[in-house]
Amino acid sequence: IKRSTDAFEVNLAPQMPVIMGNSQRLEQVVMNLLVNACQALTNRHDSISVRTGVHPEKAQVWLEVRDTGTGMAPDVLERITDPFFTTRRDSGGIGLGLSISDTIVRDHGGCLSFVSREGKGTTATLTFPSGPGTSAGKRGDIA
Repeated sequence: IKRSTDAFEVNLAPQMPVIMGNSQRLEQVVMNLLVNACQALTNRHDSISVRTGVHPEKAQVWLEVRDTGTGMAPDVLERITDPFFTTRRDSGGIGLGLSISDTIVRDHGGCLSFVSREGKGTTATLTFPSGPGTSAGKRGDIA
């Protein structure tokens, strides 16, 4: 992130409910979204923000990674979670990051969605059901 932008912001909601899941796999998803956001930036003034929040009426938590980079055309956007689809094949991309991330999120009962505008940037949003209780549980089993 430090190599990609001078404009990185994190805004985490206080007292987030616990979600059930494997913290290492969920961390893999967030890291993948951050790497993709960094790769989409065209200069150090483009920004990345990470926010979290709660939808209490839906018993859901959400995490959003937003960038002001290149954005995606609609035909690219509709395929970004397809296995082996990549716009970065020339630079070593194999097109599995978002496919794997989408599978991990669905395995955790969540949803990974994207909104993008060419030349304006992309927002990736993760939503998960919030679990009952507040304990941290076994290491690696609760995020």
